[in-house]
Amino acid sequence: MLETVKLATEPKPIDNECWDAFVADHPAGHLLQTQSWGKLKSSFGWRSEYIAIGDSTDRLRACALVLFRRVAGLTLAYVPRGPVTDWQDRPLTTALLMALAAACRRRGAVVLKLEPELPDTPANRLRLAHYGLRPSPQTVQPPSSLVLDISGAEEAVLARMKSKWRYNIRLAERKGVTVRTAAHHDLPAIHALMAATGARDGFAVHSPDYYAAAFDLLAPEHAIFLLAEYAGEPLAALVAARCGPTAIYLWGASSDRERNRMPNHALQWAAIRWARAQGATRYDLWGIPDALGQLALGLRRDENEPITPEQLPLDLDALPSHDLWGVYRFKQGFGGEVVRTVGAWDLPLNEWGYAAYEYGLRAKEMLQRVEGIRGQPLRTTRQTRDQAQSSPIPPISQSLHVHPITTPGDWQQTLARLPNRHVLQSWEWGAVKAQTGWRAERYLLRDGGQPVAAFQFLWRQLAPGLPLRIAYLPKGPILDWANSDHVDATLAQVEQLAHERRCIFVKLDPDVREDATMGRLLLHALERRGWRPSPDQIQFKNTAFTDLRMGESALLERMKSKWRYNIRLAERRGIIVCEGGVDDLAAFYALYAETGRRDGFLTRPFGYYRTMWETFLLAQTEQANPAGGALLLAHYRDDPQSVAGLFLLRYGDRVWYFNGASSERHRRDMPNYLLQWEALRWAMAQGCAVYDWWGAPTDPADPGDPLHGVWQFKQGFGATLQPHIGAWDYPVSPLGYRLYTEAMPRVLRWLRRGKAGADHTQPMA
Repeated sequence: MLETVKLATEPKPIDNECWDAFVADHPAGHLLQTQSWGKLKSSFGWRSEYIAIGDSTDRLRACALVLFRRVAGLTLAYVPRGPVTDWQDRPLTTALLMALAAACRRRGAVVLKLEPELPDTPANRLRLAHYGLRPSPQTVQPPSSLVLDISGAEEAVLARMKSKWRYNIRLAERKGVTVRTAAHHDLPAIHALMAATGARDGFAVHSPDYYAAAFDLLAPEHAIFLLAEYAGEPLAALVAARCGPTAIYLWGASSDRERNRMPNHALQWAAIRWARAQGATRYDLWGIPDALGQLALGLRRDENEPITPEQLPLDLDALPSHDLWGVYRFKQGFGGEVVRTVGAWDLPLNEWGYAAYEYGLRAKEMLQRVEGIRGQPLRTTRQTRDQAQSSPIPPISQSLHVHPITTPGDWQQTLARLPNRHVLQSWEWGAVKAQTGWRAERYLLRDGGQPVAAFQFLWRQLAPGLPLRIAYLPKGPILDWANSDHVDATLAQVEQLAHERRCIFVKLDPDVREDATMGRLLLHALERRGWRPSPDQIQFKNTAFTDLRMGESALLERMKSKWRYNIRLAERRGIIVCEGGVDDLAAFYALYAETGRRDGFLTRPFGYYRTMWETFLLAQTEQANPAGGALLLAHYRDDPQSVAGLFLLRYGDRVWYFNGASSERHRRDMPNYLLQWEALRWAMAQGCAVYDWWGAPTDPADPGDPLHGVWQFKQGFGATLQPHIGAWDYPVSPLGYRLYTEAMPRVLRWLRRGKAGADHTQPMA
C-alpha cells in the first residue's frame, strides 16, 4: 500500500548508497539509473532529478533518475534504462509515472522519454501502452544487444565462445599482450585510443574531461578501466561497469598497430573475469544492429526461448562493415543470447511541443537522407505538386529508384513481377475509388534494376477548401515481406509521399500473418518507424482462405457433412446458380440492402457499388487482364427472381468473396450453401489457386465477435483462418491525427444519424 510519495530534487536528500543499492538489487535496475551516472551526465549539459516512491517506513519502492536537456528551444526529459519499478504493479508504477510527469512539467519539458529495462514482448508493449506511453520515433540507447552467461566455471564460459575466440584469447597471451587496470594518469593514452578509433570507424567520442569524470565517479566501485599493452605500448582500452548481477561493456578503443596480437580479445576476457569477481553472472556486450534483435524476436517460438548468434540466418562475410555491423562480427564470437528491450517510449506532456519535437526529428531524418543521395537535390513543395505524376520520388539509397506508373498495362506488368498481390492494389480498384473523391498514385521501387516493391497510394481531401488530407494503401504495399531491407525502404517512401502530399496520416493494412516470423518482424519495423496500431480498421483484420488446388472432390471432403448435405438439399429443392451481368446489378443491390438492414451493417448508395461491380465485370471480359469479377445469383428453376447472390473479385490466381446477400424468406432452402459451392467452382474454372473468404473474427473463440456467426458458416466449407497484423497508421501530423481519431468519430456518428448510408460518412473507404 503506497502511503507517501517522496520527491528529491537533488541527489543529497536521498542517500547515495541507499539509492544505488536499491537500483543494484532491483530486477529492473541498471547502471544508467545510479546516482553516479546522474552526476556524470549533470557535468556535461544535462540536469538531473531523482524521483522516488517510498512507503510509510521510508522503504524505497520505485525510483527514476530523469535527465533534462534543452534542444532547439524545447526542454526534453529522459529516463535512461528506467524507471526502476515493477511494471506489473499498476498502483506503484502509476504513482511513479505521475510523480515523474509532475516533475517534468515543473521543468517545462514537452516530452518524457523512457527506455525501460524491459524485454521486448507483446505483453510488455501492451503494458506500456496502458500507462499512456507511445513508441518513440527516437531511441538513445541501443535496443538490441548480446548478453553472455558468465556464471559457472571459467572453462564453461570459454566453452560457450567460438573456438577461434578462445584461440585468440590464448594467442594474445602467447604474443606478449598484457592487460592491466588503468590508473588516472593513463587517461590521456586511453582518450588517444578512443579518438583514433572514432576517426577510423566514423563515430563521435567524448572529450577527455568526460572520461576523466567517468573515471572519478564510476571507478573502482562501479567500473574498471582496462588497458592492453605490448612492450609498454598501449594497444587497446576498455571500460566495463557493473550494476547488480549484470556487467556492461561501456566503451572500447584500439590502435591500428599490432592488431595481429589480438589485444581486443584479451581485453574482453579480462573484463569478463573482473565482472565474475564482482559477482556478476551476465555480461552485456552493449549494442548490436537492431535489425538482428528484431530478427531474433521473429525466430522465437515463445517469449522465453533464447536465440543465439549461431541461430540467426546470416552470412557474416556478407554483412556491412559500417555502424554496428562490423562490431557485431567481433562480439558474436563470444557467444551469448540476442536480446532486445522495448526501446524508447514517450509520454507527451505538451501536445504542441511534442508535435514540434516530432517534426524536428523528421526534418533531421530527411536531411540525413538527402545528404546521403548524391546528386539528388531536395524538391520544394511546389515542385512536388507540379511533378507528382512525372518525376520519381528521390531514392533513399543509391541502388533504390522509385518511379510513378501511369498506365494500366504498366501497372499490371509491375504487379505480375511481385509476390503477394491483392485486388485492392489493382488499377481497377484505384479507378473505383477515384469516383468517390480519392486520387490514386502508383509507384514502383527498383533495387539495382530489379522490381522489389510497388504500392497504390490513395489520398483525398476531407472537405472542399479544407487543406486536410488522409492517405491509404488498401492491402498494400506489394512486396516480399521477408526482405527487411526492402520493407524499410518501402515504408520510408510511403512516409515521404505522405509528407509531400501534406496528409494528416497514412494507413496501410497488408495481408501479412501476425503469427509468422515476417509478421512479427514487420510489427517491430512499423513500431520502430513511428507507426501506430490504427483505431479504425477499414478492411477486416483477419480472413480465411481455401486452397483450390486440391480439386472438387477434396474440397467436398474437407467440408462438414452438414454442409455437403445442404448443398445437395438446395439442388433438390430447385435452387440453381447462374452468372449475372450488368443488368442484374440493381436487383442484386436491392437484395444486398435488405441483408444490410437485417444484419445491421451499413450499405452505401447503389451508385458506389454499381461503379465497382461494373468495373470488375468489364475487366473480366478483357483478355489477359489479371483483374476481374463475377456476379453469381441463386434462384428457383421456375422463378427468375434471385433469392441470394454474391460478388467475387479476382486478381491473378486469387479470388475474394467480396459481397454477399440473401433473402430471409428462402433461407430454409439453403441457397447460400449452393451459391458458395458454385463460387468455389467458378474460381477453379478461372485457374485460381486461393479462395479468400474476406473476413474472419478477430477472436474466433469469442461468441460475441460480430463475425462469429459468419465464421461458423465459412468454417464449415473447410476455410482456414489467417490472422493478419491489421491496420497501422503513420501520423504525419500528430496533433491533426489526434483530432481526426478523437473528434472525427463523433462527427461521423452525427452524420450517420442524419444521413445513414451517405458516402461521405466513410472517409477512408
